[in-house]
Amino acid sequence: MVKIIIIGGGAGGLELATDLGDKLGKSNQAEVTLIDKNTYHIWKPLLHEVATGILNEQADKIDYAEQGQQHHFQFIQGTFTNLNREEKHVIIENSNIESISVPYDTLVVAIGSTSNDFGTPGVKEHCIFLDDQNAAIRLRETLITKFASFCSIIDEHETTTEDKIRIAIVGGGATGVELASELPHMVETFGNCGRNKMCSDLLDVSIIEATDRILPALPEKTALNITNTLQKRGIHVLTKTMITKAESNGFYPKEGDIISADIMIWTAGVKAPDYLKDIAGLESSRSNQLVVKPTLQTTRDDNIFVIGDCAYAMQDSGRASPATAQAAHQMAKICYENIINMLNNKPMKLFKYTDNGTIISLHDTAQGVVKIAGKGEMKVKGFFALMIHRLLYRMHQASLLGIVKTIRFVKASKEVYKNKFASIFTHQG
Repeated sequence: MVKIIIIGGGAGGLELATDLGDKLGKSNQAEVTLIDKNTYHIWKPLLHEVATGILNEQADKIDYAEQGQQHHFQFIQGTFTNLNREEKHVIIENSNIESISVPYDTLVVAIGSTSNDFGTPGVKEHCIFLDDQNAAIRLRETLITKFASFCSIIDEHETTTEDKIRIAIVGGGATGVELASELPHMVETFGNCGRNKMCSDLLDVSIIEATDRILPALPEKTALNITNTLQKRGIHVLTKTMITKAESNGFYPKEGDIISADIMIWTAGVKAPDYLKDIAGLESSRSNQLVVKPTLQTTRDDNIFVIGDCAYAMQDSGRASPATAQAAHQMAKICYENIINMLNNKPMKLFKYTDNGTIISLHDTAQGVVKIAGKGEMKVKGFFALMIHRLLYRMHQASLLGIVKTIRFVKASKEVYKNKFASIFTHQG
C-alpha cells in the first residue's frame, strides 16, 4: 500500500491529512500518516488570542489522534529532524528523545515557520516569540505572572503615573498589531477577576516597526486608520524604528533612546526552521524555505511536496506566495489534487496564489480589505469586518470537522467565549 507522510499539522497539513484520509485512507488506497510535535491543532492566526486568554485552547483545540480516527489517517507525535531521500525515510524524535525512522512513498513537508530575528543580538535571549500554541501559552503565563506581581506592588505601595507595565512588540504585521490590541482588554479582565486596581491605564504598550508604516499588506489609508485606532487606545506605534539589539531592559534602536520594556515580544518576520536549509540536498531559499515547482513538488525530488509557510512557491508576479494561512489552505487543496493525480498517472495542476484580502482584528472591531475576483477590493470595517474575520476561522474548522460538527463545536464552546478567560485568571492570577 502507498505510504503518504505529512509532516506538520498546521492549517495546510491537517486539512491535507483530513482530505487524503477521507479519499484514500478510507478506501485503503493509501496509508496516510500525519506527524507533528504537538498532540493538537490550534489555528495559527489566532495564537495572539491564546496568548491573551480570549481563546481557550482546551475548548478550541482539534486533537490529532481523534481527527485521524474519524478521518482515516494515522497520527504519530514526534519532531522532524532529518530526511533520507535515497531510502525514502523521515527521521523523527519522539517524546523519549529516541530517533524513529518512518518510511514513505510520497512525502509532504508542511512544518510552517518560525520567527526571524534577522540575527539581531540579544533577541533570542530576551524576547518572547509567538510561533506555536506552546509559545502562546508561555506568553500568557508570563503576562499573568507580571500582572500579578504588579498587583502586589500596588497593594503595598502608592503608585505614580510612571508606574506602568511596559510591553514592547517588534513587528507591525498582523500578529503584532492584533496582539497589541488585545492587551488592554486582557488587563481590564484581569482587574474584573478580583484585581480591581488593575486597569488598562497601567499598561504602556509599544509596536515597533522598521518601515514607514505598519501592516504593509493593507492599503495605506486602511493601515493609517488602524494606526489611529491603536493610538486612541493608548498604544504607541513607532515606525521607521530599526532595532539593533535587545537587552534585559529593552530594545535599542538605530537612532534614539532605548525603548524600555518589562516584557519584550518579537513578531517581525518569519523563516522556515533552520534545519530545512539544504536538507537532504533539496533546494532552499535564503529564508530556509524549500523551493517548489508550480506543482508544489520540490525542484529536486518529485516524491516530495511542500506546502504552507515552509514552501517557496514563485508566482507569475515575480514574488513568492506569502506565509499566510490562506496561502497554506490554497496549497493544501492543490497538493491534495496533485497527489491523487500522481497516483492515477494524470496531469498535475499548477498552484497559483489568489489574494482574497486581509482583515485585522482589533478586539471588538476589525478593519481590512476583501478582494473579489473580477470586482477589485472592498474595504470593510467595524462589526461587519469582525464577523468576516470570525467566519474565516469557522470556515477553517468546517473544512476539518464538517459543517454539522462545527456548529456543535461552536455551541459547546459558547460558555467559554461568554465568560472569556475569567476562569484562566481566577485559577492562575
